[in-house]
Amino acid sequence: MTKPLAPPEPASLLASLICNVPGAIYRCTLDSDWTMHLIGDEIERITGYPAEDFIENRRRTYMSLVHPRDHRRVEREVWVAVEADRPYELEYRVRTAAGDYRWVLERGCAVQGHEREWLDGIIFDITDRRRAEERARRAEADAAVAREVADSRRRMMQAADDARRRIERDLHDGAQQSLVCALMTLRAGVRSMAGDPPRAAELLRVADGHLERSLQDLRDLAHGIHPSLLTAHGLAAALGEVAARTPVPVHVVDELGQRLPTDIEAALYFSAAEAVTNAAKHANPSEVRVHIGRRNGAAFVQILDDGIGGASLEQGSGLRGLCDRLATLGGTVVLASPPGSGTTLVAEVPVAGATPTA
Repeated sequence: MTKPLAPPEPASLLASLICNVPGAIYRCTLDSDWTMHLIGDEIERITGYPAEDFIENRRRTYMSLVHPRDHRRVEREVWVAVEADRPYELEYRVRTAAGDYRWVLERGCAVQGHEREWLDGIIFDITDRRRAEERARRAEADAAVAREVADSRRRMMQAADDARRRIERDLHDGAQQSLVCALMTLRAGVRSMAGDPPRAAELLRVADGHLERSLQDLRDLAHGIHPSLLTAHGLAAALGEVAARTPVPVHVVDELGQRLPTDIEAALYFSAAEAVTNAAKHANPSEVRVHIGRRNGAAFVQILDDGIGGASLEQGSGLRGLCDRLATLGGTVVLASPPGSGTTLVAEVPVAGATPTA
């Protein structure tokens, strides 16, 4: 009869595992250095340092290789697992002999020896996997940015189309009608000049009124495209005009100092005008405060109201369009509008030479 094979001695089993199992198997003391009692030769492939360097900390401690940003987390997670009497599994970075860092996956648990408590575990190199995951995350982030840029461009093109249609409609319904009436009245006046001068004079006065109305319609239309006050006197003056025609009290605080570039002034003006108009129309505030100034290399406009709140950048196309417009200048819009607690909107655009805050 064949005798059954005797089970291997623990030491020989451990030696066999160290040689044959992928990863760096180890046994270390449960101390702050993770003083290695045994560690597989695979650790040299991972770190570039031979295994004997780590045995009893002959040349270096294993924990000295752990990335400074990961060190405390690794210690904490291992100790929490040991105190809970459960295995641990964690991923972190270790410095190599070449000076770069590689990612490792470590699994282990505490075991009670004859004289002390050990940590037994295994360390795997997962650098390729982590790099692939990072590439995938960057690709997804780039794709998300590209989608947002494409969506923003579509919204801006749609907004431009809507604006052109509005201008066409306003011209047709306003100035064009007044000009047509003026033309017809002038022709009637010309026909009446020889036979009925008083009638001709009256028709000329009527034509003059039509022309005045058409000029006013054109001025109003031009104001909506780019206010003349903004061009001539800057952001504070143009916002003062917005405040004057708003049916609720609007207070403007100007801390800008010198004029801004034309495109930035326009972006901040329309942001403020849209926010003030929305507040007056939808928020039922008792007052609105507008603050313009510079900070941290940017120009900003802040609009606060004490209305009903609940506003959102996703509601309607006005504020969303402003976000797109500011984005083309590298700017941002931040909205805080808790229900029942008013609304604060801040639009910021980077400006070369803006005064930073301390």
